[in-house]
Amino acid sequence: PPNGRITFPRQTSATTSYWVGESTTITDSTPGTGDLLLTAKKLAVLCKIPNELFRFSSVSVEQFIRDDIARVMALQLDKALLEGVGSNTAPKGLINYANINNVTASTVGVNGNTFQPQDVYNMISAVEEVNATFRAFIMRPVMWSKIAQRRADAASPGDNAGPFVFNIIRGVEQNMSMARGKSGSLADYPVVKSTNVSKTRAKGSGTALTYILGGDFTDFIIAMCGVIEFVTSTQGDTPISQDQTWIRGIQYVDGGPRHEASFALMDNLLQA
Repeated sequence: PPNGRITFPRQTSATTSYWVGESTTITDSTPGTGDLLLTAKKLAVLCKIPNELFRFSSVSVEQFIRDDIARVMALQLDKALLEGVGSNTAPKGLINYANINNVTASTVGVNGNTFQPQDVYNMISAVEEVNATFRAFIMRPVMWSKIAQRRADAASPGDNAGPFVFNIIRGVEQNMSMARGKSGSLADYPVVKSTNVSKTRAKGSGTALTYILGGDFTDFIIAMCGVIEFVTSTQGDTPISQDQTWIRGIQYVDGGPRHEASFALMDNLLQA
């Protein structure tokens, strides 16, 4: 909207039904409601380019720069909507909302926890227990690699020569694809790989930990006020004196969960 603010109504609790007898007054109840308020926050890039790049390169240089700015802004937005602490000028990340489901890994360590096969279903059930729909996982590529290759012990402890621990029977419907840009499948749910997921979470002396996030991502709303605004300028003392072209990109955006309970977080995990 023109004022840069938008409100999405949401239900926070349901009405109550009762068994009643003949001519008995029905107890009244009112559903709980609330709002998700999103405010336009400015994401910006300023790129200063020597004019030699335009003079002595192909005509597609400006498009290359615009594509690079758009890509960098998209990655910055993803990072903020995942992990941002939130402020008047930046969005709050999903993992920092108080009412998402925090699930602890089955194997807890002083310096980091270990993700186990049963934890897949613990995360799914945490979302389903609040009557939400689980749809996908997000994790780092290295974490997904470790999950895909984890094997059980076979002849002796520690030999890791047994069957695969996760998705032992790997059919078409349980794709363990490692291809960049492809999603695998864990318990029949897609796994999205992203290096925007932190690998610097800390617990004890462990400082290279990560997390896995899952849930119903259709319940996460992203609001954008227009698209990226590009401005190109060669004017001003510095651009003229240094023979430069300045390109600025600005985007107004915010995001947040309509229902926080639709998501589950397993934090402080060893990438193993």
